[in-house]
Amino acid sequence: MIDSYINLVDGRLYYTVSGKGDPVVLIHGNFNDHQIWNEQVDSFSAQYKLIRYDLRGYGFSSTPNSPFSNVNDLKALIDSLKLQNVTLVGSSMGGGVATDFTLTYPHLVKALILVSPSINGNTYPLKMMWQGTKNYINLRLKGRKKAIDSFITNRFWQYFFPSIRKEEARTKVINNVRNPNNFCRFSPSLSVAVKPYAFIRLHEINIPTLIVISDNDHSFNTETAETLHKIIGLSSKIIIKDGGHLPFIEMPYEFNQVVLDFLSKRT
Repeated sequence: MIDSYINLVDGRLYYTVSGKGDPVVLIHGNFNDHQIWNEQVDSFSAQYKLIRYDLRGYGFSSTPNSPFSNVNDLKALIDSLKLQNVTLVGSSMGGGVATDFTLTYPHLVKALILVSPSINGNTYPLKMMWQGTKNYINLRLKGRKKAIDSFITNRFWQYFFPSIRKEEARTKVINNVRNPNNFCRFSPSLSVAVKPYAFIRLHEINIPTLIVISDNDHSFNTETAETLHKIIGLSSKIIIKDGGHLPFIEMPYEFNQVVLDFLSKRT
């Protein structure tokens, strides 16, 4: 496995590369970093060139101090690695990055896999927005460690974590969330979304798209997945049973097989 950085004008991105073959880029979501995909590495890199990276403001990547674009960052990574015909796999917020990138650079993306995705322009429920704001309030009032503890124990966010019945998976997610580099490092206002927003442009996506959602995810996320499936013409949707927001950790074998089956039909 190769791990390195690419330098940007005002920061740098950490990434890893493993395996050979057609490129597959994994994009993590909020409160996570590239290691949230650890359960996919061996399976995917046996057949594909697998790239994981930390979004700016997460993991080993630099903290933004001025407005930036996740789409521009991903373009810089793809250009640096000289990738073509890329498959993008995005979890939660990472699904929004993957969608924005696909709409901006459709000639570079071969297939799209959206896992419990958040799509720019799809307004969050007020309660969800308030709970997200509380994370920053707790950070200022309590400090980072206690704010992370409050996030993990908050009843609202339990859909994000595997149930206590799945002790190993729950521990993996909690350990990733406890990394202080993954929690509220910068103001969300610094992340500049592509406009017009993706949510009103979904009909423009004309590549094979797999939408993966779990039955115990937040209702907002399950409704978003269904909307995407209805609008994106070449999409299919898989519902993973007895899972929450991060099915690739809760049911890695099932998730990996679903993705590999989808990718095998694209090669």
